[in-house]
Amino acid sequence: MFSNSLRQQLANTTRRAAASAARSASTSTTNFQGSSLWKNFRLVAGASTVATVCYYLGALYPPEFAHLLAPRTAPPPIHPDDPAALVHIAELEEELNHLPILEAHRARENKDLWYEARPYLNLPEERRVNSLTAGTLKGPGKLALPPLVRSRHDATENWIFIHVGRALCGHEGVVHGGLLATLLDESLARVALLNLPEKVGVTANLNINYKAPTLAHQFIVIKVKLDEAQGRKARVSGTIEDMTGKVLVEANALFIQPRYAKLLNSTAVRHMLGEPSQSREPITPGTVAPVPVTLPGGAQTLVDSKNP
Repeated sequence: MFSNSLRQQLANTTRRAAASAARSASTSTTNFQGSSLWKNFRLVAGASTVATVCYYLGALYPPEFAHLLAPRTAPPPIHPDDPAALVHIAELEEELNHLPILEAHRARENKDLWYEARPYLNLPEERRVNSLTAGTLKGPGKLALPPLVRSRHDATENWIFIHVGRALCGHEGVVHGGLLATLLDESLARVALLNLPEKVGVTANLNINYKAPTLAHQFIVIKVKLDEAQGRKARVSGTIEDMTGKVLVEANALFIQPRYAKLLNSTAVRHMLGEPSQSREPITPGTVAPVPVTLPGGAQTLVDSKNP
């Protein structure tokens, strides 16, 4: 009988231990499942928050490669006769004259070695209408402003500030490479021609290296320097840079003066290039100094009134 009682106690103890173990296992499983679900919820919530923030930041401040992969279609350029065009041009002129890089260049210690010109404004209207850059491509969304030239009096270096609009693109949002080649050809030519005996020359070759996409609707600066001038030949080189100093295009060229150049009127060419008088007299509007000229939109600039 004692033996039966002992066996029963052992059985009861075993059942209680098993029940306790089962309850413990059930509680642990429930706690584990709850902890796992909370952890997964936090991960999903965190990932969703990061994705949302990245999406809105990307929409507001898209990186350059995003512009190239998924460009946004720009609105068409303003019609030249639209009153809004005059406002647009005046705003660009104001922005141009307050570009930090231009203001810094005007304030350089050697500023007396430089002069400023707007050569396109010296081009007669009958010639301007048939000019690609001064006529055909002139207007809002294209070349809205006549280029502003900062040039050394010794004709060895030029800085040319140009605004390129959205209507000058090949790939959406990126200025056409052929247009950049045209701007480089004209900018390089200005330095080259002023270093040729008769101030007349033609492009013999033009070598271009495109370093980065040139985004539309921005100011660019074309920096040109004389490499060599010998007889009827002038070699020049230059770059196109954005307003942060990033090099977008590099180029070099050879210009040659034709043998018939002596028969041409070089004074008219120099006038159209915007070369000023060599006089060092104090600036007085209307004499050897620039005179105010009103641009479309009401903005004013200065044009040299007397050329050699």
